[in-house]
Amino acid sequence: MIKNTSRRNFLRGLSAISPLCYFSAHAASINPKIIKTPDYFKALGVESFINAVGPYSSLGGAKMWPEVIEAMDYAITHKAKMADLHNATGKRIAEMLGAEAAIVTSGATGAIIQGTAGCMTMGDSDKNERLPDTTGMKNEVIILKNQRYLYDRSIRAPGAILVEINNLEELPNAINKKTAMLFYLLNRPDIENIDIETYITIAKHHEIPIMCDAATTVPPVKRIAATIKHGFDLVCYSGGKGLRGPYSAGLLLGRKDLVEYAKQHGSPNHRAYGRSMKVAPEEYLGMMIAVETSLKYDEKAEFNRQRKTVKFMQAQLAIIPGITITINQPDFEASEPYIEIQWDKRYQITPKELKEKLRHGAPSIEIRALFLSQGNIHLTAVMLTMSEAQIVVQRINTILQKSLIES
Repeated sequence: MIKNTSRRNFLRGLSAISPLCYFSAHAASINPKIIKTPDYFKALGVESFINAVGPYSSLGGAKMWPEVIEAMDYAITHKAKMADLHNATGKRIAEMLGAEAAIVTSGATGAIIQGTAGCMTMGDSDKNERLPDTTGMKNEVIILKNQRYLYDRSIRAPGAILVEINNLEELPNAINKKTAMLFYLLNRPDIENIDIETYITIAKHHEIPIMCDAATTVPPVKRIAATIKHGFDLVCYSGGKGLRGPYSAGLLLGRKDLVEYAKQHGSPNHRAYGRSMKVAPEEYLGMMIAVETSLKYDEKAEFNRQRKTVKFMQAQLAIIPGITITINQPDFEASEPYIEIQWDKRYQITPKELKEKLRHGAPSIEIRALFLSQGNIHLTAVMLTMSEAQIVVQRINTILQKSLIES
């Protein structure tokens, strides 16, 4: 935790921005225990919001486990050599998750960059030094065309070239002497055109590493071990979503030699291509404790809590005439139930307009990005308390009724 003296210094710096009266210095001098945490967001003019989406990166991620915060606090005040801590936490994480090896990275994106770099250079120090110039080395990564996504530029960052295929029938012809890696996005399976086991088998037959982005597939945590057992050579995860660790951290798990090659491309190595994607000591330790805590957590109880909140929102909204509410649960992404809201033409408002009104109301409410929800309104309960869920449904009801009145 931040020391009280640090908080006071911080507040002195902010005093030039706006008046701050969040705790009494006089009361603190009489009884040091009576010190409230300052409202930093208010002091900075930053608005809090109700999160009806989930642990999105742009919304700050999930709440870290208290155990993670305690461990990070320890690492801030107790120092160790970075290489030693990097190796030790990676070894422990691998043991807990049933992987040959693991490293803590700067998020899932950092894991993809380092993993791709490792598969292209395969531990060759001369090639390591040349990145992102991949001239003359294996630098092609095969990806399914319908699995292209926002973060695939992370594959290209260290100098890889993406080669698209439409289905498995095209895979053998796409593989050549320049193929460095195959890539698979686990949360977007193409049931008609891709069979995971066959995809992996072909990669193994040609002795080409295959990486899996499974960043958003937790909880349940047991999926991590299952994904590794599929046979992927490398698998990456976000640290601050379902694992509830430090949000700027992530994991790269898999084959020991490839993880070691990937490790060469990150800090604390001084000349690594990914040196700028630095991981702090508190993140190494925090990520290890996040895995440990997640493995012990009662995920079923948390799922039931979310389900109860989602059903509450469904019941409250279903009484509105012309509204259709369905409860869904993703098959391949994190096990987080959500409701989908649709309405008939009597309401003169689009999903985009409703989303904007929720965002710009008081309090601000964030819902799932429409491009991820196929243009529909989705609400999850991952980050919601029951009282916040009540506010969300009341606001949606008010906005829809206003639209109906003005039509």
